[in-house]
Amino acid sequence: MLLALSLPTGKLCAQGGPPMVTDDPDTPGDNHWEINLAAEAQRTRGVWNYDLPDADINYGLGEHLQLKIDTPWALQANDGAGVHSGLGTTELGVKWRFVDREQAGFSASIYPQLSINLMQSSPRRGLTEPGKSWFLPLEISTEFDGFGLAAEAGRDISAHGGDQWIGGGVLAHACPAGIECLLEVHQRWSRSDPQTLLSLGMRRELSKTFVLLAAFAREVGPQTDDRLNFSAYLGVQILR
Repeated sequence: MLLALSLPTGKLCAQGGPPMVTDDPDTPGDNHWEINLAAEAQRTRGVWNYDLPDADINYGLGEHLQLKIDTPWALQANDGAGVHSGLGTTELGVKWRFVDREQAGFSASIYPQLSINLMQSSPRRGLTEPGKSWFLPLEISTEFDGFGLAAEAGRDISAHGGDQWIGGGVLAHACPAGIECLLEVHQRWSRSDPQTLLSLGMRRELSKTFVLLAAFAREVGPQTDDRLNFSAYLGVQILR
């Protein structure tokens, strides 16, 4: 992680977004791409889930709009039940930043996202949730005293029930060796399974085109079958 060019001291590129769960209002810019390629691993009770790889592709349509498609190849290893793989949940989204930090001192956006299954065999095999779901969040971000802060909150609406509110915040700070250090608290509220995700992450600029991404996390809450006991993210961000 350290064999690379350093970020300028004190510079914060972004607060939310990969490798964290909470997003922020930033967009790639007109006719620019942000592509996040990652390997992810998650451990719940008796199950390992992997995204190998996860391809999160974003395109800037003007300065304030972002188009997104995120599709992973999912692999699941059940204790004593073998390994299954297939196309994971595909997310489609449009972000609109309607407040700019330069004018208002903070940024704000809305980011509606639709999750669908392109392969109907994936939910049958337990790799994805069945049906469609919508996530309708609001994001805000600002900077103060050398720290960056991003927050996101919205409603997750599922076609198969289990609607819930989701919210989170990311605190960013420039650390030694050109690393941007990230701390996240992310909460999902549901009647049956409220969980709090705690994450530590980093970004490391390798060049103007490539950024190294990494994060580790776990959920704190009732011990249920889908609680994340461990989560890891390692990837690269490509900026064009």
